[in-house]
Parts: sequence; structure tokens; C-alpha cells
Amino acid sequence: MILLSFDTETTGLDPLQDRVIEVGAVLYSTGQKRCLESSGYLVKSDVPITEHITELTGITQTAVDKFGYDSKTALEALLDLINLCDAVVGQNIIQFDKEFLKGWTKRENVSFPNKLWVDTLTDLPNTEGKHLSYMACDAGFINLFPHSALADAQTVIKLISMHDIDAVIERAKNPTIAILAHQKREDNFLAKQRKFKWNSHYKVWWRIVKDMDKAEIIRSSPFDISVAPPEILISELRYGN
Repeated sequence: MILLSFDTETTGLDPLQDRVIEVGAVLYSTGQKRCLESSGYLVKSDVPITEHITELTGITQTAVDKFGYDSKTALEALLDLINLCDAVVGQNIIQFDKEFLKGWTKRENVSFPNKLWVDTLTDLPNTEGKHLSYMACDAGFINLFPHSALADAQTVIKLISMHDIDAVIERAKNPTIAILAHQKREDNFLAKQRKFKWNSHYKVWWRIVKDMDKAEIIRSSPFDISVAPPEILISELRYGN
């Protein structure tokens, strides 16, 4: 199977208002167990880069202005690689990078690629989804350059290569859902122990899981659990307070 590990750095979190300013991509063969091609580059943006983004990513406005590819050239280079793969993989790729790619293709009036998307936050068997660098440490290696798009894409490939790809793909094809905890207030610590988080906007304790894992989580829980209704958005849970 050919995978395209894809990561972006952006001017912010809003896929409609913000822009991609760095792309990292690694084309990888699971059969040959080797990288076939890799690419990392800056992208010019019509949205200014703030000091906060520079502190987070190390990307400056000056660097993007001098070395960045123009938007359509950068997008076409990425799509050329995506067209070569069987599945696109990444960390939090479903809620973040995929949404930015949708906005980018729409602005440049090109087709959005029809591919299977694999998210290391949810699709690695028997693996807790957390910050990418923490997941790398748990797996016994270090992400040398966090918030560098190419380094993050390489880290994702390393993580996936440590698992049975068929099991990863099976999980990727299974729906991702939000579940809600309904414990008593004095038992909030039990929800925290089971990886539920508080969202102040919806006022719920939530956790993102694969549908195939739901029954076991419910069976082993000391409190009631329900599936979140459609109006509670996974993106709002992930990025809300």
C-alpha cells in the first residue's frame, strides 16, 4: 500500500479564514517499508503571520515572503503526491489538515481528492491518541522538530510503520464518533481517568473514539455513556474550551 503522510502549518485554526503556510509530505510504501518521495516547503499567504504563529512554528513572514511557493503551485505539488497514494495519513488530519485542504482546493478552483483518510489520533490499534510528540515518545523515538510540517509527516509514517497496516485501515474505515460521560459531579475524576475532557461550550464531558470501540468503553465504565447528538460537533469539542 502507498501512503501519503501529509501535515500543514497554518496562520490559525479556522480553515475558512486562515491559510496553509507550510506543507510536509512523505510518500511511503508499506510493502517496501521505505520512503518513495518527500517534500517540505513554505507557502505564500494572503493572511499575515502573527507573532503567536511564529512562536509556535518558527515560521516568519519574511521567510514565507522570500522562500514560499505561490498558493496554486504549492497546492498542485501536494495534489500530485496525493494522486499517487492509496490513503492519506496524518495526525488529527480529519479535523484539521483535511479541512484546510478542502478550503484550499475550493479557493484555487481544483478538485478535492477522493481518498481514504487515516488519522493517527484514532486509527492506530491499542494506542492512545495524544500530542504527536508524546505518541512518538510512547513508541520509543523522538520527533526532532515538532511543528515542522515535514518532520511531523515523517513522525506519522514512523508511528504507522510500527502497526499492522490492515488493522490501521480497518479502523480508518470505521466511523469516528464523540461519546459523552454522565457521571455525578463528585465523580468527575473518574471521567478524567477514562480520558474524557470537559467542554465549556457544550457543557459536556467528551471523548473521541472509533465506533468499533464504543461497546467495550461502555461495558467497562462505572457511569452512563451516550453517543453525542449530531449538533455537537467533533471539531468544536477538539478546539473549543
